Amino acid sequence: MIFQRSILREKITVAAVILFTLLTITSVLFLVKGLRSAAVGNVALGTVLQLMLITTLDYFPLIVVVSVMIAIIMTVSRLYRDSEMAVWQSSGVSGLSLLKPVAMLVLPMFLFILFLNVFFTPWTTQQLAEYRNQSNIQELSLLKNGTFRTADNGKRVFFVDEVTVTNKIPAFKNIFVAQKSDKGTTLLMAQTAHLDNKFDNRAFLVLQNGHQYDDKTQEKLFQSMLYAQYGFSIDEFTKVSSADVNNIPTNQRKTSMLWQDTTSDAQAEVYRRLSDSFMIIPMAMIALVLGYVKPRGSRTWGVLTGLLVFLIYLNMIKFGESAVADGKWSLLRSVLTVHGVCMVLALFALWYRQNSWRLSGFSLSRKSN
Repeated sequence: MIFQRSILREKITVAAVILFTLLTITSVLFLVKGLRSAAVGNVALGTVLQLMLITTLDYFPLIVVVSVMIAIIMTVSRLYRDSEMAVWQSSGVSGLSLLKPVAMLVLPMFLFILFLNVFFTPWTTQQLAEYRNQSNIQELSLLKNGTFRTADNGKRVFFVDEVTVTNKIPAFKNIFVAQKSDKGTTLLMAQTAHLDNKFDNRAFLVLQNGHQYDDKTQEKLFQSMLYAQYGFSIDEFTKVSSADVNNIPTNQRKTSMLWQDTTSDAQAEVYRRLSDSFMIIPMAMIALVLGYVKPRGSRTWGVLTGLLVFLIYLNMIKFGESAVADGKWSLLRSVLTVHGVCMVLALFALWYRQNSWRLSGFSLSRKSN
């Protein structure tokens, strides 16, 4: 009991430190990426923080797997380097005794990741899509009186002479909008305008009492017209189509809905959500094997090898997801093939580490005479 509690306590402490470090690094990376997107006009500046948090939560299950794996490797390697494991083994504790404290850490994490992928991840993906779809509304809300605002590397230029806000809804007077595309340039001028996102949850800028000028360079054509009311979708510039909004993407659908859907895309999404939680068990067993070091050995190689194995495992999961999406494999076959093979390899590696010294003729480290 003393051995198991001390090992479990150390693993939880190391895992918490690594998890906090990886979350900090990931959050900073996504924050920089969001600020870069806001600088070129792809997203509104006010949504950068929300996008960063939601994107980080989307990668949270994989970060937990990596944290647990590194924590196990570092804890076990410290036991061997400090010769503490030799003391425990001389007291009658076998190497397999490490399995129980590892299981006490891994099984709750398995259930936690499974809960995140089944219930929480679809919500974060949906929120991320909504923030991106509505980013242009918040971008236009940043316009000030008598100022120009450019977006998408200068392809969009807005000018508003006067901005009034009523109940947090902006209204504009004397608007100028310039849109550049491969076909030419479109100029829109209006006396008044307001924002509207009631139609299929997309952002529309509704212009009233204005002119439109189309300069189609390739066709050598110039057109002009008067209009009383003219609305155009701001989300068109972000490549969001009405079909993408009306049809809920697979990664945003609830898991209960995906279970009832027999299409290959739905089954592939179910496989992806389950795989992040399933992979923590084989990775924990492999971490036990990689944690073995000689008293004067370095723990770096064990961590690097563990990260390499994690990347290989992750690519195998992607391969299984592609096979299910293409209709080549069923969901059950993909789970058994990818995770079953990794589990068998992890058990074999653990068995060899425990029994190789008894099988001198089978030892991979045996030197020939």
